[in-house]
Amino acid sequence: MNEKQLDTELLPYPLPPWKHRFRTLSIFCEVDEAALRPRVPAPLELATNIVQITVMHFESTVPTRPYYDSAVIAQVRYGGEIGGHWGHAFTSTDQVCSGTRELWGFRMKLASMELHVDTNRIWGFTERLGRRVIEIDMRPTGREFEPLKTFPRLFVKALPEADCADAVKRQVVQLPAETEITETVWGEGTVRFEPSGDDPTHLLKPTRILGASLVSGNQVLPWGVVLSE
Repeated sequence: MNEKQLDTELLPYPLPPWKHRFRTLSIFCEVDEAALRPRVPAPLELATNIVQITVMHFESTVPTRPYYDSAVIAQVRYGGEIGGHWGHAFTSTDQVCSGTRELWGFRMKLASMELHVDTNRIWGFTERLGRRVIEIDMRPTGREFEPLKTFPRLFVKALPEADCADAVKRQVVQLPAETEITETVWGEGTVRFEPSGDDPTHLLKPTRILGASLVSGNQVLPWGVVLSE
């Protein structure tokens, strides 16, 4: 075997493309820019103080196990590219936690999540280490708004050396997800954070909420594009 080739049978996650049906519950809101900026690693640049806060459910075929994600997504800029960076990121399975980090550069933590859809109420939450670090509650109203542009995703992929904190390689990675939206429900919503020293999402308390949405559809996560290294 070529030394650069992976033994894919030993990987704890599948290689791209990942494929799934998804539902994403989101609150779009303004937050304190001074609190948000440290969550964006260089050389990415923060583009706005508006963020997308989400709880997501994926009925996936690749990986084979369904999973949840949850994130605080900031709009960032790299050169001429605009996209979404996950400043806080949570997932429900070990496959996704290791796979997204090693493949594309996500910085995911394992957590418990739920997403519930009713006629007059849609709600979801993320719990980690005994704290409800994200809780979203949405009331459908049909009032549309212009959501924040958070695709493609932009990450800084930097894994440490085995014997020191220096990065083995530092890459700016773009993940151009292929998304087909089949339904969007618009509404008003609230978001709450339980203070946590391990996951300080509460420091991003919204100063103004623009709106909420539940987006459903199909998505493929392909190999990423390395913009620089």
